[in-house]
Amino acid sequence: MPQTLAKVALHIIFSTKRRTPWLKDSGIRQGLCANMAGILKGCDSPAIVIGGTEDHVHILCLLSRNFAIKKIIEEVKKEPSKWIKNKGPEYKDFYW
Repeated sequence: MPQTLAKVALHIIFSTKRRTPWLKDSGIRQGLCANMAGILKGCDSPAIVIGGTEDHVHILCLLSRNFAIKKIIEEVKKEPSKWIKNKGPEYKDFYW
C-alpha cells in the first residue's frame, strides 16, 4: 500500500488582552518571536514566519502530527507570557 504524505501549514493569530500595545518595542517583539520559534521547534511544528504589530502576533508554522493544535497554541502563548513578564516591571500586567 502506498504511503500518504501530508504537510499542513497553520496560520495562528492572537492579540494582547484588550489590544493593549505591549509589543510596541521592536526589541521585545523580536525577542518574543525568537522565543516562540524555539517553542514551536520543540513541538515539532517549525515556524515558517513569525511577526506582528504592537498588539497582536501572526505565526505561520507547519503542523506537527504528534501534537494537537490546542497544545501547540497553549505552549506558544504560555511560555512567551512568562518570558515577557520577566523583562521588567512595566510588563507585569501582560496577558494575551
